[in-house]
Amino acid sequence: MNKKAIASTALCRYDKKEKCYIVESPLFDRVTGVAETEIEAKQIFDELLDETYLAYLEGKLVGYDKRGRPAKGNVEFHAQVKPEVKAQISKKAKDLGISQGDVIAYLAAVADLKA
Repeated sequence: MNKKAIASTALCRYDKKEKCYIVESPLFDRVTGVAETEIEAKQIFDELLDETYLAYLEGKLVGYDKRGRPAKGNVEFHAQVKPEVKAQISKKAKDLGISQGDVIAYLAAVADLKA
């Protein structure tokens, strides 16, 4: 689990039906901050992430018998992209310390927010 990457990829959206802000990361959907304001939702997210990460380090997080992320049941994905797109994905993955597949998941989540 990469706490910095989870925090860096946290996205905020407004749920019109529930009339609240929701902050979560596509890299780790177990932590969700929900509140009436965006700032409060982010604070709750950060606090829950701190607690969850501590439980992970102490070996008390269910589903994480050993360090690292459990298998996510992913599928293979192959694509032909321009060299500059590949370079951007590789750079983002390196900067965040995550896989290129996680970068794609993050970008998909960002696109969902804009839709």
